[in-house]
Order: sequence, then structure tokens, then C-alpha cells
Amino acid sequence: MAFTVRFPIRFDHVDHARLVYFPRFFGFCHDAFDDFFGAELGLSYAQFIESRQVGFPVVHAESDFKQPFRFGDLSRLEMETLKVGTGSATHRYRFYLGDQSLVRAEVRIITAAVQMEPFGPTVVPDEVRAAFDRHLAQTA
Repeated sequence: MAFTVRFPIRFDHVDHARLVYFPRFFGFCHDAFDDFFGAELGLSYAQFIESRQVGFPVVHAESDFKQPFRFGDLSRLEMETLKVGTGSATHRYRFYLGDQSLVRAEVRIITAAVQMEPFGPTVVPDEVRAAFDRHLAQTA
């Protein structure tokens, strides 16, 4: 089952064409990732990084934009885990208008698990793996 957040499209999200400016989608995804940690692990992403000394920087991202979002729209963002490896995770973020079923945008992001000091690769912590696994996608 997907982790879901809802948010309005605000004035500062749109460009001169009155459509969501495409880099904003990556920011929305990061906000959902941060919210995921709070909801699933009881710590914000920032608190998790500080307390566990493990972060998840983006190492690959791709997106498809199918239908625009405009100022005032209500967006529903669903985050699902596609894969959890030893040291990385792949998530799919799907954007919908309100309760509609048409996917308006889709973003796939791969993050790598890194230890913060000294900075370098590490394994995905068990508690994070379990949280990601609770939101495995039914289909890739």
C-alpha cells in the first residue's frame, strides 16, 4: 500500500505559464520522503540523519509528465517502494489530481544509503528496510 500525502498547489509552485514548474516535482517527492520517515519511523528525516548518522542521497531520478497541475489544484502524491537492495532503495512517486485515478506525473528515484561520518556507503538499516517493505508496490 502506498504512503500518501495531499497538498495544494500554491502560487510559488507555478511558473509564468501557470503550471507547476517541473523541478518542483522533485521537491514534492523529497517532502513526501521526509514525511514518510516521520510517519513510519517516528522521526523526521533530519532527526533520523542526526540520530542514526545515515542518510539517503539521490543517485538517480527520472520523471514523466502526463497532465499539468495548476495553481489551486489539490495534489495527491503516492510513494511506493519498488526495490530495496543492500545499500539502496528505489521509489516511485505518482501524482494525482484529488481523488482521480489518472496519473498526472510519475517520478522514480533511487537513493543510496550512506554513513555521514566518515561519509561513505553503508547498508540500509533494518528499521528503514522494514518501513520501505511495508509500502512495496504491487506492480513495478
